Amino acid sequence: MNGFALHGLEHLSATSLNLYAAAPALWVVEKLLRRRAPVGAAAHRGTAAEHGVSLGLFDPALPVAECQAAALAEFDRLSALSADPNRAKEREAIPAIVELALAELRQYGVPTSPPEGRHQHRVEIRLDDIAVPVIGYQDFVWDAHGIVLDLKTQFRLASDISAPHARQGAVYVAGTNREMRFCYATPKKVAVYVLPDVPAQLAILRAIAIRLERFLRLSRDAHELAALICPDFETFWWSSPEARALGREVYGF
Repeated sequence: MNGFALHGLEHLSATSLNLYAAAPALWVVEKLLRRRAPVGAAAHRGTAAEHGVSLGLFDPALPVAECQAAALAEFDRLSALSADPNRAKEREAIPAIVELALAELRQYGVPTSPPEGRHQHRVEIRLDDIAVPVIGYQDFVWDAHGIVLDLKTQFRLASDISAPHARQGAVYVAGTNREMRFCYATPKKVAVYVLPDVPAQLAILRAIAIRLERFLRLSRDAHELAALICPDFETFWWSSPEARALGREVYGF
């Protein structure tokens, strides 16, 4: 039996594989032990901004102010119980991000509507020698232009597509002739970058998946696997107090 089946994992995602590559100790906590710390306000900022931008793209006549108000309302809903000290800062950034992203992306026209009224387009691909599929969800698609685009919100504008984002984007356009773009939006600037080498990114994802499967094959016991690795609480992945508390509970230090 392959390692994925041993642990009841029926599919993978680029996000999951990126997490295993960057923070395997956290991956074990979330994916095998099914324990998850609350996400921070930065994640809610991204989700809320995307909500406002999506409303404005699918309804080009909708005033930007209404898109901003909807984004803020979504942030307030998502973060209502958040104790993140950066909550106010993250909220404050949303209106400008929505405005700049809409100014950039409305030039593309109205996106292709997702099937069955979904917010995003679901994709599923297979990687060679990997027993389970890789699933992803595209933010925006323009069939008329052959473009798939993912929106990322930041405080400091990225100068290029990050490695994890590149692997994520490769899943979205694998096996197609579509162009993968990333729109990075901050409260002050926006930039769009094109993913140059999809096959190379898919090869990296496959290599990560192969190593993950070999790791999982070592034991059926998630706690035994956890005992083989050590968390680094100084990294971004463990930045929230809730995540560190959960990590210490699992790893004992």
